[in-house]
Amino acid sequence: MATETRSARSRSHILRTAVEMCAEHGFTFVTMDRVAAEAGVGKPTLYRWWPSKAHLMLDALLEEVSGRYFLIPDTGDIREDLRSWLRGFVALFVDPLLRALCVGVASAQLVDADLREQMMMGIHAPAREHNQARIRGAQAAGQLPDTDPQLIEDCLIGPLWYRVLISGMPVTDEVADEIVHRQLG
Repeated sequence: MATETRSARSRSHILRTAVEMCAEHGFTFVTMDRVAAEAGVGKPTLYRWWPSKAHLMLDALLEEVSGRYFLIPDTGDIREDLRSWLRGFVALFVDPLLRALCVGVASAQLVDADLREQMMMGIHAPAREHNQARIRGAQAAGQLPDTDPQLIEDCLIGPLWYRVLISGMPVTDEVADEIVHRQLG
């Protein structure tokens, strides 16, 4: 039991160290060597839990956000719920640390199938299940057109990700509101 507690504390300390390093110096500055040195642990300890920096940073991201940004709320008003959901992503993307973690991990998963699978299981699959159920409920209530729920979700969140990853254009609450307005009419 004491070993499990010590192990959990060590893991938490390593994640916090990686997050602080990312916040201070940026995602690309973070390396397994630097995290190990700063956290006061050996590299084998890091590699026992994470096969790469990207996997470490995915866990750090999951610790930081705890899923709170990814789920469409259900107040009964789908338009307001979608606005609130997208505004949650705006808050995520305008926070320099969370943006760096999101962009770094999203970029890394493009060339790492294992990381992509972990992202799917840790973030996307649970959120998709919840969000698509919310969208289907709104469709059944006549609040949304009878279109593939995944496509609706993708069409809403896609423009924000495009601005973050490609164009560099601002991500604001007003943009989120306009996306919902344009998609829902």
